[in-house]
Amino acid sequence: MTSRQTKYEIKDRTPTEVTLEITVDPAEVRSAIDEVYRRYSREVNIPGFRKGHVPRNLLEARFGRELFLGEAQKDLEEKHLPQAIAELELHPVTPPKTEEAELEEGGSFVFTASFSVLPEFELPEYKGIEISVPPEKEVSDDDIQGALEEIRSRFGTLVPKEGEIVSAGDIVRVKEGEEEWDTRVEEDNPVTAKLIGRKVGETVEISFEVGEGKTVNTSLTILGLKEISLPEIDDELAKDAGYDSLDALKADIRARLENARARERRREIELRLLDKLIDQVEIPLPQALVEEIAEEELDELKRNLAHPRSPLSFEDYLREKEQTEDEVRANYRDRVSRRIRRELMLQRIAAAEGIEISDEELEELAKQDAEKEQENPLRFIARLKAEERWDDYRTSKINARVLELLYQNAKIKEEAE
Repeated sequence: MTSRQTKYEIKDRTPTEVTLEITVDPAEVRSAIDEVYRRYSREVNIPGFRKGHVPRNLLEARFGRELFLGEAQKDLEEKHLPQAIAELELHPVTPPKTEEAELEEGGSFVFTASFSVLPEFELPEYKGIEISVPPEKEVSDDDIQGALEEIRSRFGTLVPKEGEIVSAGDIVRVKEGEEEWDTRVEEDNPVTAKLIGRKVGETVEISFEVGEGKTVNTSLTILGLKEISLPEIDDELAKDAGYDSLDALKADIRARLENARARERRREIELRLLDKLIDQVEIPLPQALVEEIAEEELDELKRNLAHPRSPLSFEDYLREKEQTEDEVRANYRDRVSRRIRRELMLQRIAAAEGIEISDEELEELAKQDAEKEQENPLRFIARLKAEERWDDYRTSKINARVLELLYQNAKIKEEAE
């Protein structure tokens, strides 16, 4: 409660929704109304009156009494709603929505505001979780050969290809306006497919839809055909990649694949432990929040697929997935829900264990990460802060410690092959 008769109360509360009732003291209501009149008196020009001395009746005659009451109401809502939220120690995750209320002189002003909050829940036993996991998959000769092929492709060079007719799979040098680039011709690409069967030197008019009925029209001039010339997989390739020999390159590939596979397996086990926890307890979520995040992520997918150089349109994506847009949206909602539940569980365990990271420790961790990425530590930290990702970085480090705690205390049994 604030001074005098102004009151902040929780009128209604569910696990994910809160409605506040705010009652503003009559004296403060009068003061807010008077302040709006004074503000207008200082700002308007009315012949015969100095600024700040315009009578109230003249202001009302010009602007209408409702204007002043409406602005006073807005001022009171903007002042008291944040104060009420802070005083009652609430944490909205959706913008508060105020119900229509009418302010009158001489009495209290009462209004309500509703918003979503994250739920409270009891932590299940999170130490000693029992799970069974498949055995770790060994790195095979085929895995190493695949990595060698990738390295080989990186050292490939584009060379002119004989012929003038474009075929599927060709690499074509094209020009659009003043811009030139190389692109691979693919039959399922709505742009490059139109180049098949055309000749070097031709300009091809292209029209294709990018979703929501929008059509893009452009033209591409075929400048030439190219193909990739790949080097042999031998000691020379290894030396180009920075190794003494092919055997040394293979040994490094094996070690890197084993480390990557071990990290991936560890991450999968940690997520399985976390998911086993969230499946043991009911964690209701604000549907408005889930819907908002899912819709934002779906819109981002649509924007990416609408890019002229995207190999798929959104309609192509739906056909490839064999799903409707509503089914894709439902999948996004499911993924967002699980992601939020995981985050809430991690936060609750961190709080229960007192896991925190100070600014000094976080900067030291950032310096270590920067060195691993061969980046200047000060630049790395400055970039995180400039992009407003410093708090997210702290959360990621806290989450990593919680997952480490779950893993170290778990009872993990390896399944028989």
